[in-house]
Amino acid sequence: MVWQEWLFLGCLGFGLIYSLFVLFAADISLHGFGHVEIPLLHPLMWVSGTAAFGGLGFLLWRFSGFSPGIVYLLAALGGVAVAIASYFLWIQPMKNAEASTGYSMNELQGKIGDVLVTVPATGYGEVLIPMVNGVTNHIAASFEQETIAEGARIVVVEVKENVLYVVPYQ
Repeated sequence: MVWQEWLFLGCLGFGLIYSLFVLFAADISLHGFGHVEIPLLHPLMWVSGTAAFGGLGFLLWRFSGFSPGIVYLLAALGGVAVAIASYFLWIQPMKNAEASTGYSMNELQGKIGDVLVTVPATGYGEVLIPMVNGVTNHIAASFEQETIAEGARIVVVEVKENVLYVVPYQ
């Protein structure tokens, strides 16, 4: 093998290894790049272009009769085309996707819901809070030590130790 083939295989191998790493450890590898807004600096775009350059370059070098300059040019153009395509077909749509359906208990403060099980003045009841991905029920206590009847609308005033402190919604 000549050094050009090693160059192309190295680029292809780097792209494949990085892709596998992202597949199995995306949270670690992309943590620092999660909010890159300049498309030309997005690491996945560079990796896809590099891998395409390596793969195309190796195939053209090995199986075509083109001169080295033409092989480099075609491989570079192919790498740029794949990088641009990866941005518009994969990176851009994923940027607008919902990352998680989870929520923090502190996000419930200020939410409006309904009482499922009567909340006594000095005890616990249960409330139903609508969320983006459905509804969730939680243990609740009265913030003002007043009984809140089943079916009443409530607003969450405070969250302490996984208990929602609620008042009637007016």
